[in-house]
Amino acid sequence: MKIAVFDIGTNSIHMLIVEIRDDLSFEILDHEKDTTRLGDGSFEKKRLAKTTMRRALEVLDRFAKLARKSGAKKTVAVATSAVREAKNSGEFLHMIERRTGIRVRVITGEEEARLIFMAARSSVETRGEKVLVVDIGGGSVELVLGDAKDTPFLASYKLGVARLTDRFISTDPPSKKELRALEEHVESELKKPSKRIRKIGFSMVIGTAGTMVALAAMTYQDKKKRPLQLFNHFELSRKDLLRVHEKLVRMPWKERLKLPGLEAKRADIIVAGSVLVTALMRLLKVKRITISDKGIREGIILDFIEKNRKGLKTRPGEEALSIRERSVRQLARRFAANEAHAEQVARLAVELFDRTVTLHRLGDRERDLLKYSSLLHDIGYSISFKKHHKHSHYLIVNSDLDGFSPEEVEIMGAVARHHRKPLGKKKEGHFVSRSGKYTIKVLSSLLRIADGLDRSHFSVIESMDCRVTPGSVVLTLHARRDAELEVWQAGARADLFEKVFKRKLVILAGSAKK
Repeated sequence: MKIAVFDIGTNSIHMLIVEIRDDLSFEILDHEKDTTRLGDGSFEKKRLAKTTMRRALEVLDRFAKLARKSGAKKTVAVATSAVREAKNSGEFLHMIERRTGIRVRVITGEEEARLIFMAARSSVETRGEKVLVVDIGGGSVELVLGDAKDTPFLASYKLGVARLTDRFISTDPPSKKELRALEEHVESELKKPSKRIRKIGFSMVIGTAGTMVALAAMTYQDKKKRPLQLFNHFELSRKDLLRVHEKLVRMPWKERLKLPGLEAKRADIIVAGSVLVTALMRLLKVKRITISDKGIREGIILDFIEKNRKGLKTRPGEEALSIRERSVRQLARRFAANEAHAEQVARLAVELFDRTVTLHRLGDRERDLLKYSSLLHDIGYSISFKKHHKHSHYLIVNSDLDGFSPEEVEIMGAVARHHRKPLGKKKEGHFVSRSGKYTIKVLSSLLRIADGLDRSHFSVIESMDCRVTPGSVVLTLHARRDAELEVWQAGARADLFEKVFKRKLVILAGSAKK
C-alpha cells in the first residue's frame, strides 16, 4: 500500500511517499522538503502571515500533485506548533483543503511527543529500558520519558529554535546580554521537568529532528575533519558539543553559513538550538545524547500502520523480534535473499562462535552482529552474481537499518563483504575502531566456514562438536546425509580462520546424532 505523509512544521514542510509492505515494514520512496518558515513572526502575533501562508500553499499544492502522480492511495497530513497556536489557523486549513484536497489534522504537543517517541524507539535499540526522547522543533520541544509499556513523563514546551530566535536574538552575532537572557529562560523552563525526569530515571537520552542532527554533523566534522555519513545511533558528546558551541555563539551569520555540516537555511536558528541542547544536557547531567534519524514523520507512518493493522497483512512472529533483528530480516526479504540458506548459515556461524569463545573472547554484541551479517551475506545477489559480496556490503551500509550504531553497520557490511575472497587491503569505514577491526576478522573467518558448511544449500549439517587444542581446532560435523561437499568447501575457506586463531582447522564428517 502506498501512502503520502505531509508534515507541516514551523520551519519546513515535508512530504514522504511511503510503501507499506505486507510484513508491516515500510520504505520511503520519495522525500520532498521546502523550508517555508511558516512560523516566522507568528509566535508573538499569534497569526500566520499572509505571505508565508501563500508560500506554504504553493508548496503543498506542488507536493499534492507529486503524491497523486506517485499513485498514493491515502494521504495523512498533520500540522504542529506554528499552526496549532495561530488564531487564523482555521482559515489556513480551509485554504489548504480547498486548493489541494488535503485535510490537515492539527495535533497537540502531547500527541506530537507520542509520535516522536514511537519513531525514536523504532530506530534505536533501547533493550526495553526507560529512555528520554528529546525532539527540538521550530516552535516547540517535546520531552518523553518511557519504555515499551508506559510513558511516566510526556510534555511539550514552547522552546522551539525559531521561537527562541525570534524572541531573544536580534543582533549578529548575538550579544552576551541576549545569550544570557536566552540561557536563563531555557533554564527556568526546563529546570523542574529535568529534576523530575532525573528522579524517575533513564538509561539514555535520544535526540531527534533537524537541530540535533545538525549539531551532530557539526561536532563530528569539527573533530574528525570529514562529514558524518551515518547519523542513527551516533553519540553526540557534551564535551564535543561545548567546543563547537563556544565557536557558534561568537560567529556572525555569514561565517555560520560556511560551517561544514550545517544547512544554510538553519544558520540563523542554530545558535538558539545549541544553547538549548547544552543547557538541557547540563540540567539532565548527561554526557552524551544518542541521535535518532527518525522523527515525527516516521511516527505518523508507524501510527497509521498500527491503526490500520487489521486491514494490512502481517508476518507471524514479527512483532516479537527486537528492533535490530526485525530490521535485518526485512532488509533480507526486500532483496530476496535465500531465506533457508541464510538461516542455516546464521545458525552454524553462531554455533561456531559459541564453540570457539575461549579463542576469540568476544561477547553477546559480536555474536548478534555475526548472526545478522550471516542473514544478510548474500543479499548482493539481487544486484549481480558477480562480486555479490561487494554488493552485499554496499546494500548493508547504505540501507536504513534500525537499532544499530554506525560502527555496527560498518562491521556487518565488512563481515558480509569478506565472507568470500581474500580479506584484502580494503580500509574499513571511519567508525570502525581497532577492536572493531579485530571483530571483523574473527566474524568473517567464522562466516566463511559456516557458509561453506551449507555449500549445497540443503541444510545438510545438523550440529557440530568442537575440540580446541594448542595447535588445532577439530570440528566434528553431524550430518543428515553425505556432507562431502560441505567438508571440502569449508576446508577450502579455512585460511582466514587459521590465520586469526593461529591453529590448523580439521573438519571431520560424523554421523547424525540420534
